[in-house]
Amino acid sequence: MKRRLHRDNPDSLELLLDTLCNVFGGIILIACLLAMLNRPKPALDPANLTSDREAGILIEKKIEMARAELDGLQKRRSALPRENDATLLPMVQELQALQRTAEVKRQKIAEQDELAAKKTAQLMRDAGTEIARLREQIQRVEGKLGLVNQDTEAARQRHSALKKQLTDLQLELESVAELNVEKLRFPKERQMDRPPSPIILRYGQVFPVYDAQGKAAPGVNHVSTPDGNFTALVTAGAGLSPVRDAKRLRTFLPAYVGSRGYLTLYVYPDSFGTMRELKRLIFELGLDYGMDLCDEHRVLVFSAQGAKPKPL
Repeated sequence: MKRRLHRDNPDSLELLLDTLCNVFGGIILIACLLAMLNRPKPALDPANLTSDREAGILIEKKIEMARAELDGLQKRRSALPRENDATLLPMVQELQALQRTAEVKRQKIAEQDELAAKKTAQLMRDAGTEIARLREQIQRVEGKLGLVNQDTEAARQRHSALKKQLTDLQLELESVAELNVEKLRFPKERQMDRPPSPIILRYGQVFPVYDAQGKAAPGVNHVSTPDGNFTALVTAGAGLSPVRDAKRLRTFLPAYVGSRGYLTLYVYPDSFGTMRELKRLIFELGLDYGMDLCDEHRVLVFSAQGAKPKPL
Protein backbone atom coordinates (compact mmCIF):
# COMPACT_ATOMS: atom_id res chain seq x y z
CA MET A 1 0.00 0.00 0.00
CA LYS A 2 2.77 2.34 0.86
CA ARG A 3 4.62 1.40 -2.36
CA ARG A 4 1.59 2.43 -4.51
CA LEU A 5 1.26 5.78 -2.76
CA HIS A 6 4.91 6.45 -3.33
CA ARG A 7 4.49 5.69 -7.05
CA ASP A 8 1.61 8.19 -7.39
CA ASN A 9 3.41 11.03 -5.62
CA PRO A 10 5.03 12.61 -8.79
CA ASP A 11 1.58 12.93 -10.42
CA SER A 12 0.24 14.86 -7.46
CA LEU A 13 3.15 17.29 -7.56
CA GLU A 14 2.59 17.91 -11.27
CA LEU A 15 -1.08 18.68 -10.67
CA LEU A 16 -0.13 21.06 -7.87
CA LEU A 17 2.37 22.79 -10.14
CA ASP A 18 -0.24 23.19 -12.87
CA THR A 19 -2.71 24.66 -10.40
CA LEU A 20 -0.21 27.20 -9.11
CA CYS A 21 0.76 28.25 -12.66
CA ASN A 22 -2.91 28.75 -13.57
CA VAL A 23 -3.49 30.84 -10.43
CA PHE A 24 -0.51 33.08 -11.12
CA GLY A 25 -1.49 33.44 -14.75
CA GLY A 26 -5.03 34.43 -13.78
CA ILE A 27 -3.70 37.00 -11.27
CA ILE A 28 -1.49 38.54 -14.00
CA LEU A 29 -4.39 38.63 -16.50
CA ILE A 30 -6.67 40.30 -13.93
CA ALA A 31 -3.99 42.88 -13.18
CA CYS A 32 -3.63 43.69 -16.90
CA LEU A 33 -7.42 44.08 -17.30
CA LEU A 34 -7.58 46.39 -14.31
CA ALA A 35 -4.79 48.50 -15.71
CA MET A 36 -6.56 48.81 -19.07
CA LEU A 37 -9.91 49.69 -17.44
CA ASN A 38 -8.38 52.34 -15.24
CA ARG A 39 -6.67 54.10 -18.27
CA PRO A 40 -8.46 57.40 -19.13
CA LYS A 41 -10.42 57.39 -22.40
CA PRO A 42 -9.41 59.98 -25.10
CA ALA A 43 -11.88 62.64 -26.11
CA LEU A 44 -13.84 61.90 -29.32
CA ASP A 45 -13.35 64.25 -32.28
CA PRO A 46 -16.29 64.68 -34.69
CA ALA A 47 -13.95 65.13 -37.69
CA ASN A 48 -12.14 61.92 -36.88
CA LEU A 49 -15.44 60.09 -36.53
CA THR A 50 -16.57 61.33 -39.98
CA SER A 51 -13.32 60.28 -41.69
CA ASP A 52 -13.42 56.89 -39.95
CA ARG A 53 -16.99 56.37 -41.08
CA GLU A 54 -16.08 57.21 -44.73
CA ALA A 55 -13.06 54.96 -44.60
CA GLY A 56 -15.22 52.15 -43.27
CA ILE A 57 -17.71 52.65 -46.11
CA LEU A 58 -14.92 52.48 -48.69
CA ILE A 59 -13.55 49.36 -47.08
CA GLU A 60 -16.97 47.72 -47.13
CA LYS A 61 -17.35 48.57 -50.85
CA LYS A 62 -13.93 47.11 -51.63
CA ILE A 63 -14.84 43.99 -49.68
CA GLU A 64 -18.10 43.64 -51.65
CA MET A 65 -16.24 44.12 -54.98
CA ALA A 66 -13.66 41.55 -53.96
CA ARG A 67 -16.40 39.09 -52.99
CA ALA A 68 -18.15 39.68 -56.31
CA GLU A 69 -14.90 39.12 -58.24
CA LEU A 70 -14.22 35.98 -56.19
CA ASP A 71 -17.68 34.68 -57.02
CA GLY A 72 -17.11 35.33 -60.72
CA LEU A 73 -13.78 33.53 -60.64
CA GLN A 74 -15.34 30.59 -58.85
CA LYS A 75 -18.09 30.42 -61.49
CA ARG A 76 -15.56 30.53 -64.32
CA ARG A 77 -13.50 27.86 -62.60
CA SER A 78 -16.56 25.66 -62.31
CA ALA A 79 -17.25 26.26 -66.01
CA LEU A 80 -13.75 25.09 -67.01
CA PRO A 81 -13.37 21.41 -67.98
CA ARG A 82 -11.80 19.10 -65.47
CA GLU A 83 -8.38 17.50 -65.88
CA ASN A 84 -9.86 14.05 -66.44
CA ASP A 85 -12.16 15.31 -69.20
CA ALA A 86 -11.96 13.09 -72.33
CA THR A 87 -12.09 16.14 -74.65
CA LEU A 88 -8.87 17.48 -73.15
CA LEU A 89 -6.90 14.24 -73.56
CA PRO A 90 -5.83 14.83 -77.23
CA MET A 91 -4.86 18.39 -76.37
CA VAL A 92 -2.87 17.23 -73.37
CA GLN A 93 -1.12 14.58 -75.48
CA GLU A 94 -0.39 17.13 -78.18
CA LEU A 95 0.89 19.54 -75.53
CA GLN A 96 3.16 16.84 -74.13
CA ALA A 97 4.40 15.97 -77.62
CA LEU A 98 5.07 19.63 -78.28
CA GLN A 99 6.90 19.91 -74.99
CA ARG A 100 9.05 16.89 -75.89
CA THR A 101 9.69 18.31 -79.36
CA ALA A 102 10.57 21.65 -77.81
CA GLU A 103 12.93 19.90 -75.40
CA VAL A 104 14.60 18.01 -78.28
CA LYS A 105 14.88 21.23 -80.29
CA ARG A 106 16.28 23.00 -77.24
CA GLN A 107 18.89 20.27 -76.81
CA LYS A 108 19.81 20.40 -80.51
CA ILE A 109 20.09 24.16 -80.34
CA ALA A 110 22.27 23.84 -77.25
CA GLU A 111 24.48 21.27 -79.04
CA GLN A 112 24.68 23.47 -82.14
CA ASP A 113 25.53 26.47 -80.00
CA GLU A 114 28.23 24.46 -78.25
CA LEU A 115 29.61 23.18 -81.58
CA ALA A 116 29.50 26.71 -83.03
CA ALA A 117 31.31 28.00 -79.96
CA LYS A 118 34.01 25.32 -80.39
CA LYS A 119 34.35 26.11 -84.08
CA THR A 120 34.53 29.80 -83.32
CA ALA A 121 37.18 29.19 -80.70
CA GLN A 122 39.14 26.99 -83.14
CA LEU A 123 38.80 29.63 -85.86
CA MET A 124 40.00 32.25 -83.43
CA ARG A 125 43.00 30.10 -82.54
CA ASP A 126 43.72 29.39 -86.20
CA ALA A 127 43.33 33.06 -87.01
CA GLY A 128 45.70 33.93 -84.19
CA THR A 129 48.24 31.40 -85.47
CA GLU A 130 47.87 32.66 -89.04
CA ILE A 131 48.21 36.26 -87.91
CA ALA A 132 51.35 35.35 -85.97
CA ARG A 133 52.75 33.54 -89.03
CA LEU A 134 51.94 36.48 -91.28
CA ARG A 135 53.56 38.85 -88.83
CA GLU A 136 56.71 36.73 -88.82
CA GLN A 137 56.62 36.61 -92.62
CA ILE A 138 56.17 40.39 -92.75
CA GLN A 139 59.11 40.81 -90.40
CA ARG A 140 61.25 38.55 -92.59
CA VAL A 141 60.17 40.42 -95.72
CA GLU A 142 60.87 43.73 -94.03
CA GLY A 143 64.29 42.41 -93.04
CA LYS A 144 64.97 41.30 -96.62
CA LEU A 145 63.67 44.64 -97.89
CA GLY A 146 66.02 46.40 -95.54
CA LEU A 147 68.92 44.32 -96.86
CA VAL A 148 67.83 45.00 -100.44
CA ASN A 149 67.64 48.71 -99.68
CA GLN A 150 71.10 48.55 -98.18
CA ASP A 151 72.41 46.66 -101.22
CA THR A 152 70.66 49.14 -103.51
CA GLU A 153 72.19 52.05 -101.67
CA ALA A 154 75.61 50.39 -101.75
CA ALA A 155 75.18 49.68 -105.49
CA ARG A 156 74.12 53.27 -106.06
CA GLN A 157 77.17 54.49 -104.22
CA ARG A 158 79.40 52.10 -106.19
CA HIS A 159 77.75 53.26 -109.41
CA SER A 160 78.40 56.86 -108.47
CA ALA A 161 82.00 56.03 -107.59
CA LEU A 162 82.48 54.08 -110.85
CA LYS A 163 80.86 56.87 -112.82
CA LYS A 164 83.21 59.38 -111.24
CA GLN A 165 86.15 57.04 -111.85
CA LEU A 166 85.07 56.58 -115.48
CA THR A 167 84.86 60.34 -115.90
CA ASP A 168 88.33 60.73 -114.42
CA LEU A 169 89.67 57.97 -116.68
CA GLN A 170 88.11 59.58 -119.74
CA LEU A 171 89.72 62.88 -118.84
CA GLU A 172 93.03 61.12 -118.24
CA LEU A 173 92.65 59.18 -121.51
CA GLU A 174 92.00 62.36 -123.43
CA SER A 175 95.05 64.00 -121.88
CA VAL A 176 97.44 61.11 -122.59
CA ALA A 177 95.94 59.72 -125.81
CA GLU A 178 99.08 60.32 -127.75
CA LEU A 179 101.23 58.61 -125.11
CA ASN A 180 99.23 55.36 -125.32
CA VAL A 181 100.29 54.56 -128.85
CA GLU A 182 102.18 51.27 -128.90
CA LYS A 183 104.33 50.39 -131.84
CA LEU A 184 104.75 46.76 -132.90
CA ARG A 185 107.20 45.26 -135.34
CA PHE A 186 106.95 41.82 -136.90
CA PRO A 187 110.11 39.78 -137.28
CA LYS A 188 111.97 40.56 -140.45
CA GLU A 189 111.00 38.29 -143.30
CA ARG A 190 113.74 36.17 -144.74
CA GLN A 191 114.23 35.49 -148.40
CA MET A 192 114.14 31.72 -148.72
CA ASP A 193 113.50 29.59 -151.74
CA ARG A 194 112.06 26.60 -149.90
CA PRO A 195 108.84 24.65 -150.53
CA PRO A 196 105.95 25.70 -148.24
CA SER A 197 103.86 23.34 -146.14
CA PRO A 198 100.51 25.16 -145.72
CA ILE A 199 98.42 24.84 -142.55
CA ILE A 200 95.04 26.52 -142.06
CA LEU A 201 94.07 27.62 -138.54
CA ARG A 202 90.30 28.04 -138.35
CA TYR A 203 87.42 27.16 -135.95
CA GLY A 204 90.04 26.87 -133.19
CA GLN A 205 91.72 23.86 -134.88
CA VAL A 206 94.73 23.01 -137.05
CA PHE A 207 94.06 21.84 -140.64
CA PRO A 208 97.13 20.70 -142.62
CA VAL A 209 96.36 21.11 -146.32
CA TYR A 210 98.27 17.91 -147.19
CA ASP A 211 99.23 14.80 -145.31
CA ALA A 212 102.78 13.44 -145.00
CA GLN A 213 102.50 11.69 -148.42
CA GLY A 214 101.41 14.90 -150.21
CA LYS A 215 97.73 13.96 -150.56
CA ALA A 216 94.73 15.95 -149.40
CA ALA A 217 94.58 15.77 -145.62
CA PRO A 218 91.39 14.69 -143.76
CA GLY A 219 89.12 17.60 -142.93
CA VAL A 220 90.25 19.70 -145.93
CA ASN A 221 88.33 19.54 -149.20
CA HIS A 222 90.29 20.44 -152.34
CA VAL A 223 87.96 21.95 -154.95
CA SER A 224 89.82 22.05 -158.27
CA THR A 225 89.41 24.79 -160.91
CA PRO A 226 89.92 24.57 -164.71
CA ASP A 227 93.22 26.49 -164.53
CA GLY A 228 94.81 23.81 -162.33
CA ASN A 229 94.38 25.61 -159.00
CA PHE A 230 92.24 24.45 -156.05
CA THR A 231 90.30 26.03 -153.24
CA ALA A 232 90.84 24.63 -149.74
CA LEU A 233 87.63 24.29 -147.73
CA VAL A 234 87.96 23.06 -144.13
CA THR A 235 85.30 21.14 -142.17
CA ALA A 236 84.59 22.41 -138.64
CA GLY A 237 85.39 19.81 -135.98
CA ALA A 238 87.56 17.65 -138.27
CA GLY A 239 90.90 19.33 -137.48
CA LEU A 240 93.58 18.80 -134.85
CA SER A 241 93.93 20.46 -131.47
CA PRO A 242 97.45 21.63 -130.49
CA VAL A 243 96.69 20.69 -126.89
CA ARG A 244 94.78 17.43 -127.28
CA ASP A 245 96.78 16.22 -130.31
CA ALA A 246 100.17 17.63 -129.27
CA LYS A 247 101.90 14.22 -129.42
CA ARG A 248 100.52 13.56 -132.90
CA LEU A 249 101.57 17.00 -134.13
CA ARG A 250 105.11 16.51 -132.79
CA THR A 251 105.40 13.48 -135.05
CA PHE A 252 103.49 14.91 -138.02
CA LEU A 253 105.01 18.39 -138.38
CA PRO A 254 108.66 17.35 -138.99
CA ALA A 255 107.52 14.76 -141.52
CA TYR A 256 105.18 17.32 -143.13
CA VAL A 257 107.94 19.93 -143.52
CA GLY A 258 110.67 17.53 -144.55
CA SER A 259 114.31 18.47 -144.66
CA ARG A 260 113.96 21.61 -146.80
CA GLY A 261 110.42 22.95 -146.35
CA TYR A 262 108.87 25.39 -143.85
CA LEU A 263 105.37 25.89 -142.44
CA THR A 264 103.02 28.56 -143.82
CA LEU A 265 100.25 29.41 -141.34
CA TYR A 266 96.97 30.94 -142.56
CA VAL A 267 95.35 32.26 -139.37
CA TYR A 268 91.66 33.27 -139.16
CA PRO A 269 90.40 35.61 -136.38
CA ASP A 270 88.77 32.80 -134.38
CA SER A 271 92.05 30.86 -133.99
CA PHE A 272 94.61 33.24 -132.48
CA GLY A 273 94.72 31.16 -129.29
CA THR A 274 95.28 28.03 -131.35
CA MET A 275 98.09 29.82 -133.18
CA ARG A 276 99.88 30.55 -129.87
CA GLU A 277 99.66 26.89 -128.82
CA LEU A 278 100.88 25.72 -132.24
CA LYS A 279 103.82 28.18 -132.15
CA ARG A 280 104.99 26.59 -128.89
CA LEU A 281 105.19 23.23 -130.66
CA ILE A 282 106.93 24.82 -133.65
CA PHE A 283 109.56 26.46 -131.42
CA GLU A 284 109.96 23.20 -129.52
CA LEU A 285 110.60 21.32 -132.78
CA GLY A 286 112.86 24.08 -134.18
CA LEU A 287 110.91 24.50 -137.42
CA ASP A 288 110.67 27.60 -139.61
CA TYR A 289 107.32 29.15 -140.33
CA GLY A 290 105.68 32.04 -142.10
CA MET A 291 102.31 33.57 -141.25
CA ASP A 292 99.45 35.19 -143.11
CA LEU A 293 96.49 36.76 -141.23
CA CYS A 294 93.14 36.22 -142.95
CA ASP A 295 89.81 37.91 -142.42
CA GLU A 296 86.79 35.71 -141.70
CA HIS A 297 85.44 35.88 -145.26
CA ARG A 298 88.68 35.10 -147.08
CA VAL A 299 88.75 32.09 -149.43
CA LEU A 300 92.11 30.39 -149.80
CA VAL A 301 93.08 29.43 -153.35
CA PHE A 302 96.36 27.54 -153.79
CA SER A 303 98.41 27.31 -157.01
CA ALA A 304 101.96 26.48 -157.96
CA GLN A 305 102.65 30.08 -159.04
CA GLY A 306 100.77 31.81 -156.23
CA ALA A 307 102.26 33.98 -153.50
CA LYS A 308 103.21 32.46 -150.19
CA PRO A 309 104.09 34.01 -146.83
CA LYS A 310 107.80 34.26 -146.32
CA PRO A 311 109.44 32.63 -143.29
CA LEU A 312 110.01 34.81 -140.22
